Amino acid sequence: MVDMKKRHLQLIRLLNRGRRFTAEELAQETGASIRTIQRDMLSLEELGYPIWSVPGIGGGYEMLPNRLLPPLHLREQEAVALYLTLKWMEHIPDVPFGDVRHTLSDWYVNELPQDLETKIHRLERNILWLGNKQIPKAPFTKDIYQAVEHKNKIEMTYQTTKGPRTFIVAPVGMALLDMKWYVFGLSELGFRQYRIDRIEAVQVLEESFESEDLVTLLQRSDERGGVTVQLELTSLGRRLLEDVLPDIEEKNEWDVPKEELPFLSRQLLKAGAEVEVKAPRVLREMMKEHVERLVALYV
Repeated sequence: MVDMKKRHLQLIRLLNRGRRFTAEELAQETGASIRTIQRDMLSLEELGYPIWSVPGIGGGYEMLPNRLLPPLHLREQEAVALYLTLKWMEHIPDVPFGDVRHTLSDWYVNELPQDLETKIHRLERNILWLGNKQIPKAPFTKDIYQAVEHKNKIEMTYQTTKGPRTFIVAPVGMALLDMKWYVFGLSELGFRQYRIDRIEAVQVLEESFESEDLVTLLQRSDERGGVTVQLELTSLGRRLLEDVLPDIEEKNEWDVPKEELPFLSRQLLKAGAEVEVKAPRVLREMMKEHVERLVALYV
């Protein structure tokens, strides 16, 4: 039953590419027989998927465009998991899809059987999301999302540490980090990330752009030549910096791009005397400068 369900989902993803597939092509993609594919197509049609079959040479299967999608057929645990996922989504700030996130979970649970609806309402009183309530507003999230989706450049005014600056960016993608939205883009400065809540104004331009996807660009960014950072940490220091450095429970050394050392130095300052930078020397000097400036404030 599970294997058949996975194959059905794979077939739906293939047909949603917007082109016609022969039974032979679908069989090759899924590893099933042509006879099995034909039965699968009938099953999906019975479930309500708008599948169009064309017989004969040049024929095959394709998905007709349809705004109202058929319902999902889920087991009880899957239905509960999906509801909790939708409920969690309500806590993400400034989701690009606007207020739709506030109605999805209610609409969904109202379609469930009464006993399952009762169970979910009981669960939601005991499964909570207790995040930071002081999340900054990012009103331009939807504009950025549309620019990413349609690959349009944007002109944005960004609040830098030296004041507002206006420049043009090709927004490759977005990411949610610590409940804050970031846009990753290409500009005259290269590949950079910007917090969307720090954008003061944005205009989506008609000029389009082409680029590799965000995953590829991030992987390439991680492959930049780095320097070895050696730290000596107390157990408390490891806990304080667990969101800053990966695998901090087991490691004392990390390979860090040289460009990120200034940012890392400010993050290490959070742990105070619970962390000591052993190497590189340039990072030790950065930490020393931070400490001297801090001491000067209290002399």
